[in-house]
Amino acid sequence: MGIRHWIRKRMAEEAEDGNDTPPHGSIINAIFGRQPPTLHALGEYDHDTYPPELEELLRRRAEVAHELMEMELTTRQSRIAAIPQLQALLRTYPHPLAYETLIHAYVDAGRWDEARGAAFAARERRTQVSRSPYVEIRCEIDRLNEWSPEEIDLMRAEREGTAPTAS
Repeated sequence: MGIRHWIRKRMAEEAEDGNDTPPHGSIINAIFGRQPPTLHALGEYDHDTYPPELEELLRRRAEVAHELMEMELTTRQSRIAAIPQLQALLRTYPHPLAYETLIHAYVDAGRWDEARGAAFAARERRTQVSRSPYVEIRCEIDRLNEWSPEEIDLMRAEREGTAPTAS
């Protein structure tokens, strides 16, 4: 039996079983059966296909975002006072905005080493998020500043008046 005959036979068997592949389906799917479609865009899940682990991540992320919105972070002193609460939020879910706020709070407090550490952790989280299989998680880092420890050093030098000036 040639490969064409085998493929036709396999497709006929699939059609009898009610698993007829659409005309635009790949030949591999026709031969070996369909694989579940890979989801690549927001909103592709429905009530039946929503992954439980993603649902839990999104619930925790929303909880942290809500707490951040409720916090008073408009003044330097309020950001400094919120450092323990921000650290606790990052343990609940490592939200990029919580990292951003914590970095600013550490800078406001003059805690430069902790600010550098938070900048490093934020950069590592950005890398981790960019590799997530879920678009809902990958979109967290869109349009956010990527901190580097060197930027913290520059801010420190500016604040202490030791920054090099352009001549």
